Amino acid sequence: MAEYHKYSIRKNRFRRSFLSGLQAEGEDGLRCDAKTYRKLFVSSAIDGVETEARWGRLHLDWTLEADMVVTVYAVASDVQQVWLGEQLMTYEEVLFDPENTSEQKRQFMEQLGAKKTVNQQDILLYELEGRYLYLMVEVQGYGEGLLSHIWVDNQGDLFLETFPEVYREYGSFFHRYLSVFSSMYMDFQEKIDHVSELLDIDTAPVELLPTFGRWMGLDVSGDFLEEDRLRLLVKEAYQLNRMKGTKASLARVAEIILGEKVIILEKNVLREDTQAENQKLYEELYGEGTYDVTMLVHTFVPEHQKSQMLFLLNQFKPVRSRLRIRFLEEKGHLDDHAYMDMNAFVEEAQEGTLDERQGLDCSILLQE
Repeated sequence: MAEYHKYSIRKNRFRRSFLSGLQAEGEDGLRCDAKTYRKLFVSSAIDGVETEARWGRLHLDWTLEADMVVTVYAVASDVQQVWLGEQLMTYEEVLFDPENTSEQKRQFMEQLGAKKTVNQQDILLYELEGRYLYLMVEVQGYGEGLLSHIWVDNQGDLFLETFPEVYREYGSFFHRYLSVFSSMYMDFQEKIDHVSELLDIDTAPVELLPTFGRWMGLDVSGDFLEEDRLRLLVKEAYQLNRMKGTKASLARVAEIILGEKVIILEKNVLREDTQAENQKLYEELYGEGTYDVTMLVHTFVPEHQKSQMLFLLNQFKPVRSRLRIRFLEEKGHLDDHAYMDMNAFVEEAQEGTLDERQGLDCSILLQE
């Protein structure tokens, strides 16, 4: 029995392949162009090392809209060249030529005797023999979509060799029947071999990150953080817990959420104005309680995320304190958190614009 090999089709092979209406995304994904009806991916030749190599299973995942169709063509050959008229050309020259239409490439694959499947994510390639394997994936239909985790192996199953010789007919009904259980076994084994990745914050599925957060005493439910920020927050959860209740922890959590630094004002360390007429204004700006904390945020945050952000920050605020978040406008006003080096401006008459988060105040003129 030939040595087992699994060939993953990833970004390095994407660079050497033909793509039309598809764009490489991440380590092993192909993003569909929503405005292109016919998307095409033709892989460079996969080398099975030995002549008359036998191929096992082809697998690919996808997330596509309901009316999109995926057609896969696969052909194996010990040669890489073919005569077209009086010209000797390699298979890749024919399949990668942008002047050849999708229909011409499809006909060429069919002339080579390619195996064709429609809307199948697991495909048995037992009938294919040849050192070089050529794959063509065609996606038809408008809309968003992603192809990912494309791989092929050279071994149909692991169980056939355990039976007597009389049962070992390659590609027979019995062989195909066993391949169902063999495929399940190999998929489970791969998950077991990579189970350590589930406990690595950098590689764990995003669905597990809230669980890791709860292990650290951090509630990150709500699905309002982007994946990269959520991973960073969970990764630093241990260190943040050690600083919980400090100004530094609040500042770091806010920086992770917003992607920029914030300013935190603690009322008990600010110098109060002793004049009685300014006391009310001072309390309106920085709170009435001794332990009130005001966070100044210059980044625009959508309304539906403000309460979620406050919920997360409250898990790190000092005991007995009250946290207030002030989202600064681009142009501040006197007596309302206006700071010379942040949002102060000289007001002048201007025309208002709808849908630009612009407040209607005394500086806006309504004109006919």
